[in-house]
Amino acid sequence: MNNDKSKEKQIVHVIGIGNLTRLDDGVAIRVVHELEKIEFPSGVKITDLGTGGVDIALIFDGWSYGIIIDAVDIEGLTPGEVVEFKITENNLPDVKGLSSSHGFDALIALKLAYVVSEFNLPREIVILGIQIEQMAGFGIKLSSSVEKAIPIVIERVDELIELYLQK
Repeated sequence: MNNDKSKEKQIVHVIGIGNLTRLDDGVAIRVVHELEKIEFPSGVKITDLGTGGVDIALIFDGWSYGIIIDAVDIEGLTPGEVVEFKITENNLPDVKGLSSSHGFDALIALKLAYVVSEFNLPREIVILGIQIEQMAGFGIKLSSSVEKAIPIVIERVDELIELYLQK
């Protein structure tokens, strides 16, 4: 049996985007750090993308499915509420409020990558957004309502990975 990981099929890539020093904006990175403690089957990769940006297209190039975890600030949501958006080349929803302390949100990067057409992007990308309570200022402590969302997001990521591995 060949144990060369570079030859494994790339099925699901999970990335977290955020800034640990910007209060609730660090929630996705905290989720990723918890996911890294779980032993997933081959074909699954977990990545802390930090503040992300246009690197998303490079990170997802060649993967069948992608999952993005990010903080959101969407009017009408309760702090800690988790929202989910599905993205395909033919379905690029206009989601206002993706965390933008990164300066270039995930959706803009994906739209650009689809237009450029030089990347082999996943057939489906899911964005799991966690509504923030506070992001003004600096600090590493999450709001309690946002921190409570971490296990919910981990459970949903696990469900999505199982679903994608069965396809």
